[in-house]
Amino acid sequence: MLRAFRSLDALTSAPAHLRRKTSTGAVVSLCGTFVAVILTLSQTIDFFTPLRTKTTRVDEQRAGEMTMDIDVTFTRMPCQILYVDAYDASGKHEVDVRGRLMKTRLDAAGRELGEYESAGGVDLGGLVLFRRRPEHGSEVRKAKADMEGCRLHGRVEARRVAGSLRISTGPESFEFLREMFNEPWEIDARHAIKTFAFGPEFPGSVNPLNGVKRKEKKSGIYKYFMKVVPTTYANSRNLFGMIPWTMRVRTNQYSVTEHFTESAHWGMLPQILFSYDISAISVNVESQSKSGVYFLTKTIATVGGVFALTRTIDRYVDLAVRVTSTQ
Repeated sequence: MLRAFRSLDALTSAPAHLRRKTSTGAVVSLCGTFVAVILTLSQTIDFFTPLRTKTTRVDEQRAGEMTMDIDVTFTRMPCQILYVDAYDASGKHEVDVRGRLMKTRLDAAGRELGEYESAGGVDLGGLVLFRRRPEHGSEVRKAKADMEGCRLHGRVEARRVAGSLRISTGPESFEFLREMFNEPWEIDARHAIKTFAFGPEFPGSVNPLNGVKRKEKKSGIYKYFMKVVPTTYANSRNLFGMIPWTMRVRTNQYSVTEHFTESAHWGMLPQILFSYDISAISVNVESQSKSGVYFLTKTIATVGGVFALTRTIDRYVDLAVRVTSTQ
């Protein structure tokens, strides 16, 4: 009974006189082990590298809103004269945009001095009346003397239509600016953009204004023209290599072109204009991980194939050595 059961063994051992250890066999074994390790590492890297695919289609979304995440630093433009106006093609107009968009005062070294909140404006049926605090003039004068800057950061809600965001001296009169700065067209609007995104970011997302720094010799009018591309990002993973789950994020990417005009006279006050339009084409980005079962199967097959080939090579090398030595 036991002998009949042993006859089912498919992994029979070779007789002792056939199991000789040779120098050539050691060399072939080391080479085979090295190749197996390299291929296994390659399979492991491939397993942890998700497969990414991109498809495009006509955007079918007809309404809704999007968010603009902004973080822009002005090293020499005080918060007291910095205003943000938002316009869009539907007729929406926001003066001195606030809410989740904050202005943080910076000292000459770039250190934060605290949040700044202006008195703002009142919209009376399209006629905007700007309200100024009594101490506004002295605040601007002191900020200019201390070489203060401003960090504009936060989020703006916008409709999914073409629009623009303008950062400028807003409702400040030319006479007031001339009193404060002598030559208002030389107000330093040079800036560094840490973040400008239309929605949450994802691995590989394209937001080309992130990290942009403007260091022209003189300030002027900065214009950024953006084409916003609606994007859906799907991240498909296999939990423990076997249980599939998918996370989807609706966001936007954009391309941008820019134009700069140096403000050389009184009729051109420095400002920054972000103009955007919505693309009719949307992009679907899908990132998908490999199956753990597929990884194990492929790795075992690769290692097994390498050692089977190594054994065959060793056999022929050993035969060649014996034939050579008998001659």
